[in-house]
Amino acid sequence: MIKSKKKLIFLFTILSAFIYFAFTFQGNKNFKLSEPDQLSNLSKVEFFDSEGLKYNISDFSGKIILINFWATWCLPCRAEMPSLDNLQRKIGDEVFQVIIVAIERTSYLKIANFLDEIDIKSIKNFHDPTTQIGQQINAKGLPITLVVNKKGKEIGRFNGPLEWDSHEVVDYLTNLKLNNS
Repeated sequence: MIKSKKKLIFLFTILSAFIYFAFTFQGNKNFKLSEPDQLSNLSKVEFFDSEGLKYNISDFSGKIILINFWATWCLPCRAEMPSLDNLQRKIGDEVFQVIIVAIERTSYLKIANFLDEIDIKSIKNFHDPTTQIGQQINAKGLPITLVVNKKGKEIGRFNGPLEWDSHEVVDYLTNLKLNNS
């Protein structure tokens, strides 16, 4: 009986994750970013690269950045990684860059291995092993993606997963690049 309860709980967990994923992975009809969060403090956001070098948002000044905060344990986060990589390949340049920051206590190597397994090659990967970024950007959950202008100011955010390489999103971000926001 105990084994069957464990199986039932396991199946319920998997089914719940699938249902959550199915209903939260939003299509891109009427794509719109939310307003910047007034409680967010981007000046305190710090993350690290593979060499352990510390970065913050101001290190990307002069570029529009789409910064995605995610975790390897987050199924919707994992699912949107290929579209983020495609977005960087499509429109990434000296004006626009996609970066990702894993917010988790996992080692950088485990994160990098996961990205290698799913063939993510175009986006720059960073890590926040302190997990403080969630509080600093006032995140309600993961994934959360911010669009930051060339001056390092948040101009919008998107809560949840999205098909970042869709025509509608690419058009929106391309227009943003052209208008030099």
